[in-house]
Amino acid sequence: MAFMRADVNDDSKAEKNGEKNIMDNFGLNTDFSNEDVKKQYFLRFMKQLSDWYSNGKTPELASEDIRFSLELQKQKLQSLGLDMQLQIQKQEGKSNDSAPLSYADNVFVNSICAKNKRITTSIRNSQKELYSRTADCMMTVIMQNLKQGCVPAPDTAMCCPHCGAPSTLGRLESGCEFCNTKFLMDELYPKIMYFFINDLGDADFDQKKLKNHIVHCSIFFLLLSIVGMIVRMVIGELDSRRLIIEISGYIAGSIIMGVLFGAGIWFIANSFGSVKLLGKQARGLTKAGKSVMFCHKMRNLDPTFSAEYFLDKSISLMKLIIFSENPQELTICQCSHPLPEKLREIVDIRCRNSGINNYSIRDGVCNVSVTFYTDSLHYRSGKVLPKSDKIRMSLRKIIKKPTNLGFSVTAVTCPSCGASFDAEKAKNCSFCGNAYPLEENEWVVTDIRI
Repeated sequence: MAFMRADVNDDSKAEKNGEKNIMDNFGLNTDFSNEDVKKQYFLRFMKQLSDWYSNGKTPELASEDIRFSLELQKQKLQSLGLDMQLQIQKQEGKSNDSAPLSYADNVFVNSICAKNKRITTSIRNSQKELYSRTADCMMTVIMQNLKQGCVPAPDTAMCCPHCGAPSTLGRLESGCEFCNTKFLMDELYPKIMYFFINDLGDADFDQKKLKNHIVHCSIFFLLLSIVGMIVRMVIGELDSRRLIIEISGYIAGSIIMGVLFGAGIWFIANSFGSVKLLGKQARGLTKAGKSVMFCHKMRNLDPTFSAEYFLDKSISLMKLIIFSENPQELTICQCSHPLPEKLREIVDIRCRNSGINNYSIRDGVCNVSVTFYTDSLHYRSGKVLPKSDKIRMSLRKIIKKPTNLGFSVTAVTCPSCGASFDAEKAKNCSFCGNAYPLEENEWVVTDIRI
């Protein structure tokens, strides 16, 4: 990846020290503490995510930004008369989980946890199933917790986990003014800020396709044998007294040839599939140099800047725009042109790779262009079509204060009057009417193309 998620699988102390400087440049640090606790939260979120797709139950561990993105996707699917299911299961064989990584600001620590899972994605309409695929995937979640000994300010904006109303930490501890639910701090954290699914390849290819290749090849050779036998009978070369022996030989030969040729075809197809997968993983590698330069420049301006946080946030913004029915009504969308029709076709998207195209920082304003290499599902003419897309998105942010990992556009505090409101849906404070300076706290999208 040009903007690569760093996996640490080697327990060698020397290699860890050698990798430390590289990861520090991206704002990442290895974190091997409390792995069991993180695993428990990871598994809980996986269960909650499956429940969301199966029965619509809101995932309690998910941040409000994740909930908003999932709700937008659900509304889009329903408007098209579609239903999507996501089944997450344990992967067979040896697990290849990555060690936790983390990045932090003055109050929060974001930990990256990834595990291999077997995921079945299916989409159907009211009449039939339109798409189904089971694949081995790397499931990655970004888990946010408080730094040890740190307590966020009472006016830190946060949505009520129970009813979703914009509020602050101080008010939620006293009781949500809308649903009257009271929360302890350890009930509000940790929470899942982002999640991503990286497709590693078909899980059912070996069992099903190998069997199909063998059966089809066996039938092909059996048909050839029958034709040959009929020809020999017509020209009188086949002795009727040896007919049963001849038929048995033809059947046995057809099965043997079917196994040999079927396995050979499967091996060739599997090899091409592996090459294709490697090609997908390699997309964007040419942008690695520009990405490193961008990260280095940003960290000079903002020591708390993290490439991982920027990547996670930009993917989240891309999903919000793609799944929204009216993206230009979102405050994070400041595009001057409508969303391209091809982007409107996307009903599910998974980012495989990304990289920086170019960037500029002038007068405290950063403009950056990012390319995402994605595996997407398009709904077109009543069909669900898997596509490999290249999406280019431009973002802008005013660089004035350090990155706030706890910031959420679904719950902000007005700098003029101190009221809490949802900046995702309203550009101005609903209490005092003053505009909220979103670009001082959050990246906004200025252009998106496919």
